Amino acid sequence: MNIKNNIRVALTALAALLTIGGTLTSCSDEPDTENFYTFTGEMMSDYLKNRTQYSEFAAIVERANLMDLLGTYGKYTCFLPSNDAVNKYLSDKGLSSIDQLSAADCDTIARTHIVANMYSTYEMSQDRLPTANLLGRYLATSVDTLTAEIVLEGLVHINYDLKDDSVENGIVQPIDMVIEKSNSY
Repeated sequence: MNIKNNIRVALTALAALLTIGGTLTSCSDEPDTENFYTFTGEMMSDYLKNRTQYSEFAAIVERANLMDLLGTYGKYTCFLPSNDAVNKYLSDKGLSSIDQLSAADCDTIARTHIVANMYSTYEMSQDRLPTANLLGRYLATSVDTLTAEIVLEGLVHINYDLKDDSVENGIVQPIDMVIEKSNSY
């Protein structure tokens, strides 16, 4: 009887050991590669950096230390002047290069052109944008009755062919002039 009892205890212990051993498998902290997510979208900062026709404004945004902001998630509208528009602005101010702009000038220019909300041209039919730009000013909007183009601050036209260009964190609105600082609160 003692031998049968010892065998039963030994078998029960072995079964328990095998059960415990089966549940104590090691874990891996690395997820399967099929579960990896690779972001493939283009942020507003990438849009500025990847298009040479906007390199002057991209440099202004860099000097204003706002490029990182445009590389984050959020909702932004960027009224984006081309290199020709920036160079005309500089020429009108008697400057030949953006290097002649102060850091404060770059900050003002960049913040004037960025709104912390997304607006398509369809939403710009009121007399101003409902959200102030990063400078805290509201941009006046109107519709040109002859061309049906959106006009900012009475002078700046959104490029009709390139309007409403979407990026992951907003909308880019290419414009034909640098927007002068608005005094409208």
